[in-house]
Amino acid sequence: MVALESNLHTKGSSEGCTSLPSLFFAIEYNLPPNYRRHHDNQHGYYWIYRVPKTNLSAHIYPKVDHNIINISIFEDRKNPTLVPDQSERIKKWSCDLRMTGRWKRRLRRTAGEAIVLANQRPKCPNCRKPLILRERRTDHQQFFGCEDYPSCNGSISIIDHDVDRKKAGSWNPQTDQTSSTRLPAV
Repeated sequence: MVALESNLHTKGSSEGCTSLPSLFFAIEYNLPPNYRRHHDNQHGYYWIYRVPKTNLSAHIYPKVDHNIINISIFEDRKNPTLVPDQSERIKKWSCDLRMTGRWKRRLRRTAGEAIVLANQRPKCPNCRKPLILRERRTDHQQFFGCEDYPSCNGSISIIDHDVDRKKAGSWNPQTDQTSSTRLPAV
């Protein structure tokens, strides 16, 4: 779909209609509809998907000068009103997407994965209460720890989530050693 910038108008908060530059329109067009557009002087245009139930949110920050889109997951427990730069970023669930090749397809996939991550706050393996983002003092690595600490010391590590990772190999019945054993012909 090709659209002219002059035909793309969106309602602004106080200005009536404002046009959205074509690159930002392309980004917005390829995001799931759950993301809401925001604009400020520091970040320019950016999009946020917020899940009040989990207090996690997914943020999309385009860095047009560098041809990069930053996709980050934030914990909003201490920032319920979503004041910019007040939430804590989950480092291993955040990444940069290069705007080369099939970047729009990768953006659609990654923005969808970010929605899934934002909807799944982990539970404590011991008491089943929600885990909150914590950081070790020794090496500053983030992890999820029980909100009921020190009464409960349940925690889990945060696994890496890389945008440009290769897809995991799919199961192939010809290469599966357990199911491909055949009985000898008689």
